[in-house]
Amino acid sequence: MTTKVIMDVDTGTDDAIAIMASVLSPEIDLIGITTVNGNCPVEICTENSLRVVDYIKANVPVYEGCALPLSATLTPGRKPNIPSYEPNKIHGAYLDLPEAKSSKGNINAVEYLIHSYLESDGDISLVPVGPLTNVALAIRQAPEILDKIPEIVIMGGGHHVNNCTSSAEFNIWVDPEAARIVMNCGRPIRLVTLDATHEAL
Repeated sequence: MTTKVIMDVDTGTDDAIAIMASVLSPEIDLIGITTVNGNCPVEICTENSLRVVDYIKANVPVYEGCALPLSATLTPGRKPNIPSYEPNKIHGAYLDLPEAKSSKGNINAVEYLIHSYLESDGDISLVPVGPLTNVALAIRQAPEILDKIPEIVIMGGGHHVNNCTSSAEFNIWVDPEAARIVMNCGRPIRLVTLDATHEAL
């Protein structure tokens, strides 16, 4: 039995692998991808996601989401195109894959999330692996979707491992207000921390 999944991504190298693994897994039915500002500006994340989908010939729609975090004014480094200190920078801009021939969806990611869950049978797991801005806005705009979300599986946070400050993991650091909204939404949450990702490969 497969699990229906919507992935919310900020596709650089790591999320590209996550998309590929999800498409190839016999246990996952990846029905949609939403993109958010994070590792790269959102328009680059969208292009990267489309490149991955085209490269592996997956029939998965991609919807572009938020270009700024809810808490963008906390520090300038949370805004796109502003230099920030990244001691172990592993993400470039565009992935080294052929330019996408597919196009992004004609509605934004937040609208897609709201529509998908309101029309669902409550059987679509939500898997955000980037900053939580899109998910938080969907919950804020249409809290009735919460009854249709069986679980939220978040790649975020860290226990002994960090990658942004001495105590912060990037996905949570980029938009802590969005993280607060999602973590307190009342739905079952599985938090897969940065520690776990270091053991995954």
